[in-house]
Amino acid sequence: MANPLCLSLLTNLRSCCNLLEETIAQFDPQSWVMPGIDRFQTPVMIANHTVECLDYFFRSDTASPWDWGWPFRDKWELADQQLPSSAQVLGYLHEVRARIETAMAALTDADLALPYPPGHEHGHTRLEHYVYAIRHTMHHHGALSLLALQAGCPQGHWE
Repeated sequence: MANPLCLSLLTNLRSCCNLLEETIAQFDPQSWVMPGIDRFQTPVMIANHTVECLDYFFRSDTASPWDWGWPFRDKWELADQQLPSSAQVLGYLHEVRARIETAMAALTDADLALPYPPGHEHGHTRLEHYVYAIRHTMHHHGALSLLALQAGCPQGHWE
């Protein structure tokens, strides 16, 4: 195995994405938009935020400003029936996941020790930045899992 650290990191990212996908898929349309203590504590908002952040953390162009809100513009002002469906968020997750897999396949273990571009607060090296992305994803997955349990969805498995 030429790059065991990259493979280990990618294996963990795949597990995160699998857990996120499984949890998103459990929501029915009503519980998908049911708010918790505020609008962010809604499955659709947490799921979209989590996928959008994965897109941000693993983007190829770190020099350009990030276009927050893509692909679902003005989601904070939308009526529930206009919010992205779980299928749309899963589609976005699949797109992001494919880009992550492609980018990670091109890295070497030595690349993980390289400095991450300055101005990005999530670590000084690529490895620190990517580990932060996993922690962030799992943090929001925990909130999403709780909402799934409260909505009567079966408890997901742990990988």
